[in-house]
Amino acid sequence: MTAEAPGFSVVGEHPAIDAIEVDLPMRDDPAGGLLQATEVDVVRHYTRLSTMNFDVDRGMYPLGSCTMKHNPKVNELVAADPYWADCHPLWPARYLEAHHRIMNELVEDLKELSGFDGVSLLPAAGAHGELTSVFMMKAFHEDHGHDEKQIILIPDTAHGTNPASTAMAGFKAKQIPSGPDGYLRYEDVKPFVDDTVAGIMVTNPNTLGIYEKDFRRIADLMHEHDALVYMDGANFNALMGVFQPAAIGADIMHWNLHKTFTTPHGGGGPGSGPIGFVERLAPYAPDAPDMRSIGPVKAFLGQWGMFLRTWCYIRSLGGKGLSEVSREAVLAANYIRKKLEGKLHLPYATPTLHESVFNDEGLPNEVITKDVAKRLIDFGFHPPTVYFPIMVQGAIMIEPTETEPLEEMDRFVSAVEAILEECRTAPETVKSAPHTTPVRRVDEVKAARELDLVWPGE
Repeated sequence: MTAEAPGFSVVGEHPAIDAIEVDLPMRDDPAGGLLQATEVDVVRHYTRLSTMNFDVDRGMYPLGSCTMKHNPKVNELVAADPYWADCHPLWPARYLEAHHRIMNELVEDLKELSGFDGVSLLPAAGAHGELTSVFMMKAFHEDHGHDEKQIILIPDTAHGTNPASTAMAGFKAKQIPSGPDGYLRYEDVKPFVDDTVAGIMVTNPNTLGIYEKDFRRIADLMHEHDALVYMDGANFNALMGVFQPAAIGADIMHWNLHKTFTTPHGGGGPGSGPIGFVERLAPYAPDAPDMRSIGPVKAFLGQWGMFLRTWCYIRSLGGKGLSEVSREAVLAANYIRKKLEGKLHLPYATPTLHESVFNDEGLPNEVITKDVAKRLIDFGFHPPTVYFPIMVQGAIMIEPTETEPLEEMDRFVSAVEAILEECRTAPETVKSAPHTTPVRRVDEVKAARELDLVWPGE
């Protein structure tokens, strides 16, 4: 073939190969055809792009409900070992004995932390573990002839994927408003419970960072009506070594290994969402040797690299260390909350655990949550989670995690204080932020509604 695009020969002449005609249509747009570039150009291009991004190794990543903590490099070092990284589930069993041993030990670790009778490692992410749990709840009720049970109760403080999982499993979601103090009260739930209710999905601590102190009473109420209790474990970072969810009445729960146990995440992956469950749900687990099982939800063994990192993390800390992690996470979140109280509006005065939710009420000169978040980028911080949970208008959710040093948290607080001063004295600076990024503020609504990923050419 003859190249119509600029380039250079990368192989010597070979008459037998050169005689073969290959019909490769060349692009006629300005992107050219089979373009070539030097290694130096390619390396510098992608290195330059990487410096435009933000990551947890460069600074504080206070995304509430995401638990963006430091990923210990020793875990990454172990996971990168070719023996572990290059394994394949179809290898002969004798080559995978150590891998299975690690997975079995991880199962026992998660059982000890949660109090559940069984654990499945198969689900690939948090929402996947949640969906798997609801499928198991569905299988349980069908197996017991509970055809009338079609409703899943979901508090307004739950994660947004809960209604989606409910619908995908064939249930109907019914939202329950939480009480005035931000947690779900027994009296809020009781009027909704009858024999049509299949279960309830409760995030604990909830998305306001508040512990659901009526959880045990609500669980007992559900069990009296043969309903099941799913606890969303996305915020388990506040609970390790403090109490076991199974002990307060949870029947099934998922973990986010990529949150609580420091396996890296962001940008769409990787993730891992194991589930724990009580004995009566064991026959329906995706990897259960039982005809009533819902069946595999993930090919082969699951997210092996995440299992290995979690196994390393647990062993590097031990039980006492894991408990200290949760206590330090709660302490860090409350330190920032205390520093910002009276400066940012706090919708709920109820004590919080691993995160706190402020909002933009009272900000002067029509400055809103999005403006403050964008301006934080100029101060070297990733913005916190904004406009979630949706029950808080203009929400600003902050979760520092236990890995942030005091100096960095103080720097974050100082940045917020400086921005609040700008809201009064230089509001346009805040409203037009960020000012230091390669791409300035974009029209997010237009980008979402008119998605166009095709380069238009010149």
